[in-house]
Amino acid sequence: MRVAFVYARPREALSEEVARSEAPDTGLLGQNHLSAYGIEAEIRSSALRRRDHRDGLAHRVTWTARELAIPLELRRYDAICTALGPTLPLSSRAARGPRTLLFNMSLCQSLRRSGGAKRKLLAAGVRAADAVVCFAEAQRESLIELSGADPERIHTVWLGTDEKFLATDEPPPAGGPVLAVGRDVGRDYRTFAEAVSTIDAEIVLVASERNLKRVRLPSHVRLRLDVSAVELRTLYEQASCVVVPTRKEGYAYGADCSGQTVIVDAFAMGRPVVTSERSTLAGYVDNGRNGVIVPAEDPAALREAIAAILRDPELGRQLGAQGRRDVEERFTTSRMAESVAGILSARSVLAAPREARVGRPAFDDRVTDLGA
Repeated sequence: MRVAFVYARPREALSEEVARSEAPDTGLLGQNHLSAYGIEAEIRSSALRRRDHRDGLAHRVTWTARELAIPLELRRYDAICTALGPTLPLSSRAARGPRTLLFNMSLCQSLRRSGGAKRKLLAAGVRAADAVVCFAEAQRESLIELSGADPERIHTVWLGTDEKFLATDEPPPAGGPVLAVGRDVGRDYRTFAEAVSTIDAEIVLVASERNLKRVRLPSHVRLRLDVSAVELRTLYEQASCVVVPTRKEGYAYGADCSGQTVIVDAFAMGRPVVTSERSTLAGYVDNGRNGVIVPAEDPAALREAIAAILRDPELGRQLGAQGRRDVEERFTTSRMAESVAGILSARSVLAAPREARVGRPAFDDRVTDLGA
């Protein structure tokens, strides 16, 4: 089977960095491990170049045109795995192109804040996909409700991280910095700033400028805007704990599963995690076992959770060690690829004419748990 991976942003450079051990393979979503399951998976980008966001209308036009063109450009593949939607699944079905597997990054959020014709188009695109991969059961349930998609086509797969690149033999250092990481707009750095304002420790924040609009950081917070993968690994290694503050459930912006990537990366590095309560993080963070969960947008609760780990380095070591064990057992990119391969292994279904399959799942095997 030949499969093309088409990412929202080019990943060829990342693939080369992974090969040189300069970056984790997390962002490849298992593509580089599928050969172990008899699937030839290649990274492909459209010949159409999308314009920058600052170009407004030109950006939207080139984005849509790219989704229309990809199924024609990739006809020789059996399937396209992509986070692009919703136009691509619709155009591929209309053009009798390859089957499509969608990775659900923000489909639920997009559906919630859209209305009228745009919402109908988004929902139609989800229903046109032959399979959709969600990264939490709560995300899967929401997508089914919001789109009306066939539940048999919607799968839950654990997000994986690169446990080889993100690894250390050192436990969390006593007195190490408190580290917060994440550029998704679903992060809540206003609450974080208030929580750490009275904490007597080094605080490091890795974020983007858009995360910090109307946020006043305390003077002892060290902000990092541009950090390489190698530098970020060092920051994880130096940290006494990793904080993932997110907005309350129902906040309309950011990724559906904001915080997942940083959580599994921190687990891989054996660092205790403090995170806001969010249904799409359930199944990753187990309160008191591999991390600490606090109510979202509650500075006092967040402050106390961070302080508790700083006061008790042994607690941090125990939480971090369990997180590392959980990664090795459940949250690796190779195990993620195993689940994606199971969804893709359609046997006679991929060989059947598309007309005979309208309204039925395109892929045979529904793999919902990497631990299965």
